Amino acid sequence: MNKLVKGAIASAAGVALLMGGAGTFAYWNDSVNVTAGTITAGNLDVADGTPATGAWTVQKDGTGTAVPVADIAAFVASPGDKLTYTKNIVITATGNNLVATLSLASGSIAAPATGATAADTALAAYLTKQASITATGTGITAGSVAGTYTVTAGTAGITNQPVALSVVITFPKSGTAGAENNTKLGTVSLSGLAVELNQV
Repeated sequence: MNKLVKGAIASAAGVALLMGGAGTFAYWNDSVNVTAGTITAGNLDVADGTPATGAWTVQKDGTGTAVPVADIAAFVASPGDKLTYTKNIVITATGNNLVATLSLASGSIAAPATGATAADTALAAYLTKQASITATGTGITAGSVAGTYTVTAGTAGITNQPVALSVVITFPKSGTAGAENNTKLGTVSLSGLAVELNQV
């Protein structure tokens, strides 16, 4: 084999050897920092206001003067009563496009966790169906669903905004005699009474 052919074979073997090593060759590349700034997440929060506890009142047949209820656990309700729990809460909503709904949380009115009777269950369902909230504060408007409120953060945001909240629990008096008989002697628990703030 002449020297020219031998040199070509050796050269080809060398190229193959170089190509066989991973990462031996690389394309050119480059990058540049485009200085895009930062992204900051907002916040959505609802908390107890001051004072932490609220006050109950009752109106007979849902009208007239609201009478204070010193101890709601000792109060015995009957059809026609409208019970209202009033307290202060604080809302924070930050996010340019953030919109949330303030409403009564599910499970706020429930039959006792243990030993619930048919009357307990019936009363809980009846009162839950009629329960709602009212809320007053900056950035808060009535929602499209009755008893709910819309919180709109906007570009300025809402930070530690005091809100006057009322939870209204109505025990309707039906025009049909005996319509509420299945709720007699029923008891409900309000230990889960809460409002919730959900982004929409």
